[in-house]
Amino acid sequence: MMRDMVVLINLDGTACRSMARKLRAEHIYCKILPAASTAADVARQDALGIILAGASTGEKAAIPCLDDLVGCGLPVLGMGDAALTLCEGLGGTLGEKAREPGVVQVRFEGDDPLVEGVEASERYLPALRCMILSEERAVALAKTDDGVIGFRRLEAPVYGLAFLPEQNDQEGVELLLNFCRSVCGCTLWWSNKAFLERAQEEIERAAGDGEAICALSGGVDSGVCALLGNMALGHRLHCIFVDTGLLRKEEGDQVMAVFREQLGLNLQRINASGEFMAALRGITDRAQKERVILRLLRSIVAREVAARPGVRLLIKGTNYADALEMGERADAIDTAACGVRVVEPVRELFKDEIRRVGEELQLPASVIGRQPFPSSGLALRIEGEVTEDALAVLRDADAIFSGEVEGDRQGKRLHQYYATLSGPANRCCVTLHAVQRTEGSAAVAARLPYDLLERVTQTIQARQSSVVSVVYDLSPGG
Repeated sequence: MMRDMVVLINLDGTACRSMARKLRAEHIYCKILPAASTAADVARQDALGIILAGASTGEKAAIPCLDDLVGCGLPVLGMGDAALTLCEGLGGTLGEKAREPGVVQVRFEGDDPLVEGVEASERYLPALRCMILSEERAVALAKTDDGVIGFRRLEAPVYGLAFLPEQNDQEGVELLLNFCRSVCGCTLWWSNKAFLERAQEEIERAAGDGEAICALSGGVDSGVCALLGNMALGHRLHCIFVDTGLLRKEEGDQVMAVFREQLGLNLQRINASGEFMAALRGITDRAQKERVILRLLRSIVAREVAARPGVRLLIKGTNYADALEMGERADAIDTAACGVRVVEPVRELFKDEIRRVGEELQLPASVIGRQPFPSSGLALRIEGEVTEDALAVLRDADAIFSGEVEGDRQGKRLHQYYATLSGPANRCCVTLHAVQRTEGSAAVAARLPYDLLERVTQTIQARQSSVVSVVYDLSPGG
């Protein structure tokens, strides 16, 4: 059951993650592999099919191991630009790329299981480019008035669709589901319940008759991991919360109140603020700050593991986005430093999936909706050296801004809102940031009400005499 799945070859991060989310929302389990993956890499996953997840630029996708993947015997679906590459690989040619994006009518034809039950529909195509097939090797499945944009190889289940599912696109999702269910033979088994059962079994198996430590930060990723560990091991789980002194206002107390007092976890707070301030003394470079903080965090966790001889397992809250960024390698640093096995229960879940699991586990809304906050804390939000005075000013300004945003009911539409600090200690500048983001798009600055920004500015300057200016950052990013 666990390997009843398809793999997505990541030729474009945005398109690939969007398709993966759509499939998982429909209870199809899928896993993302790097663009250079081989048929042997796919075979190790024991998958039932392959989706080549390309962008939609109207240019051929670079697929390093295309022949290897197509020849492995599994069904293959090339989406977007990957379809153009497949077409040429089957002896076809490509038409001219449309000069402008546009909406076109797409018709599906034939009795192939890929297009069964899929109705004709209007589709927005950022870069329409039709394909001229080799009739001896492929048959058309999807057409516009300009030509073919979808096909199947005649002698094997190899497909190409030169477009991507749109944001709310039932026909696009149906095509993906037809490929996974009707062509590959996948079943609809992926669910919160299935994940919970598998995660508990993994933790129990890895811990054996020993104990485990879970490094808890207070966010939803590590929070879900802590609850899973508690369900699997009970009193044999030791949760540790490293208070770096770089947290937001009253955040440490809030973490303890929720996880120890409300949820009843065996949680210890380690006050390491002195160690972090000493390690950061004199450091002004952002990248160096981050390296120092992460190195010290690892060291403290390793120290706590070593202090408990019965511990056999370290539970970490690495999510799928983290794993894709790091690559599929094991975290050798943590494993070597701690001398115990590392398990990452939510490693294969996207953030929205982790939140849904958290709801299933009755994790409080304050944790599920918690803003993204880096393990380096406020250190990277201070320009220059991190000092106690700078932290106090930034912590207060950030709390004022967050309080006004939430009080004005703006928070739910925002991805993130926070303050940063720059300038000398006696004449510093607070910069406010608020960004919103939708699926597949970059973060953009939110249009906050002027009176809200005015109140924030007045309150910060009334309470912090060292702040000479408060500005709002309108640049994209975040």
